[in-house]
Amino acid sequence: MSLRGKEVRPLIDEDAHERLSIIAEHRDMQINELAARLLEKAIAGEWHEVSILLQRSERLGKRWKVVESSENGGGKG
Repeated sequence: MSLRGKEVRPLIDEDAHERLSIIAEHRDMQINELAARLLEKAIAGEWHEVSILLQRSERLGKRWKVVESSENGGGKG
């Protein structure tokens, strides 16, 4: 099986990993597949929130500069 996209390797605490493993087993999935799906859902939710804030800010005349994560300590700017 080929990779679907770019690789990310987050570190999670032991309790979260154990729970993820149990859920994956219950759903008859590989743990990495379930983790990717859950992470994608979380990112989609966060993106929705940020995109709404960006739209509202633009309507108020504020512009946000996109900053690479290697600059300015984590992409906030």
